[in-house]
Amino acid sequence: MRRLPTNKLTGAKWMITSWTAVSLAGCAFGMSSTSDPESGARTVTVGAQGGGRGQAAPILDRNVVPAVGAPQSLEFPEIEDYTLGNGLRVVLVRRPALPLVSLELQFQGGASAHPASQAGLAGLAADVLDEGTPTRTALEIADQVDLLGASMSSTAGYDASQVRLSVLRSRFPEALGILADVVMRPVFPEADLERLRRERLSRVIQRSAVPAALADDAFEEVLYGADNPYGAPLLGTKATLEALTREDVVAFHRARYAPGQATLVVAGDLRQEDLDELLAQAFAGWSGTGVDARPVPVAASPTRRTIYLVDKPGAAQSEIRIGRVGVGRDTDVYFPLSVMNTVLGGSFTSRLNAKLREEKGYTYGAGSFFDLRRAPGPFEASAAVATEVTDSAVMDFVQEMDRMAAEEVPAGELRRARNYLALRLPQRFESVDDLVRRFSELVLYEIPLDFYAGYVEGVQSVDAAAVRTAAETLLGTERMAVVVAGDRSVIEEPLRALNLGPVVVFDRRPISQE
Repeated sequence: MRRLPTNKLTGAKWMITSWTAVSLAGCAFGMSSTSDPESGARTVTVGAQGGGRGQAAPILDRNVVPAVGAPQSLEFPEIEDYTLGNGLRVVLVRRPALPLVSLELQFQGGASAHPASQAGLAGLAADVLDEGTPTRTALEIADQVDLLGASMSSTAGYDASQVRLSVLRSRFPEALGILADVVMRPVFPEADLERLRRERLSRVIQRSAVPAALADDAFEEVLYGADNPYGAPLLGTKATLEALTREDVVAFHRARYAPGQATLVVAGDLRQEDLDELLAQAFAGWSGTGVDARPVPVAASPTRRTIYLVDKPGAAQSEIRIGRVGVGRDTDVYFPLSVMNTVLGGSFTSRLNAKLREEKGYTYGAGSFFDLRRAPGPFEASAAVATEVTDSAVMDFVQEMDRMAAEEVPAGELRRARNYLALRLPQRFESVDDLVRRFSELVLYEIPLDFYAGYVEGVQSVDAAAVRTAAETLLGTERMAVVVAGDRSVIEEPLRALNLGPVVVFDRRPISQE
């Protein structure tokens, strides 16, 4: 066996030691827990220094199943929330436990800021953002980010475009300079834009052969219509992508990527005075209010239940999507909605998964969710089931959703759902990246930054009556669209025999294939 040279062996040992130290530091970042000796209430402090020597290991009796503890509230450090002179809002969460910095530079209005006829524009602009500046080529940007041990990405969703960065605190000034250069001075090379356009067109073609993608696109279009930004796929369509020009990308960048449309969310080992100094250097000369995004037209739910068939000849499975237009993230029934959906389809032990997977064996998994956006987003229940049981699965979906509104949830099931949400909350704040994601969501949807401080109490206060009211208001299967992508020759007649409503064949291509 060939031996490693001494210098390489030493390097390998150094890497192992370094990663061990990082792992231990990650444990130290963790979260500390304290108890009130009188009330017994427990509080988790996000980002607290934990671990260390001198702590005796607990003695475990492995014959006894550990009891589930009471949900713990979260205690957050003070958050700095302020606006710079150029209009850039800054939200800083200082976390000195680890020498890391994570940030998201968020710009209001993603795909919803342009018409559906330009579907794919926000994503294409985000893709080409780091393809070069006047002083750096795309390869130089990638190499410099890698040499810093950083990660940087740019994406776009329906309601915002984002540029994200994660790096060691010691390399943060250099990494921030690269990010600022990319955001402020992209040159959008024509050749790279065309390459990225072709990549997106290839993905559109690939999606046209995937039943799940066909069902997703048809579902969004049925609920919102092809002219609503929420009804068009983020990826774009063949027609819209081919029509986009470099001028469209430049205009979108000018309107959206301005400090007046932006919020910088930062978490890590930084003080405000140090961050402000670095921002002044990196973003010197950056100004502009941009253009406020237009409100997304509010779509109405279907007036009657209708089944839409998307034909995929020979498909071994049927992709089922059932739902309606739901509510926005700013809804005042957020907690009842969350608990209700956890019972219905938001966890592995939910009713939908228990019925369709565990009891019937129709699918590997069934579930539901509310896609909460700035404007009312969709509620969706979904599963992929064997073709021959498509009709039975659709009926099970309808029956379980109707049961949510017809009966109050039993006390034990309600308690499990509340605890599921409350006990999982600390998991959502395990790293500085998690902190940035959570607070960026609050910023995007204009939710108070202290929202999570009252999260556990909000979840635990939901009673059975509130869950039933939420189901009565937000489900209502008689006003839902049922989209099924599968082999029409096998599934059409059984679906018609259900008599749930009209059956409409989606006889034109969903918008993603146009």
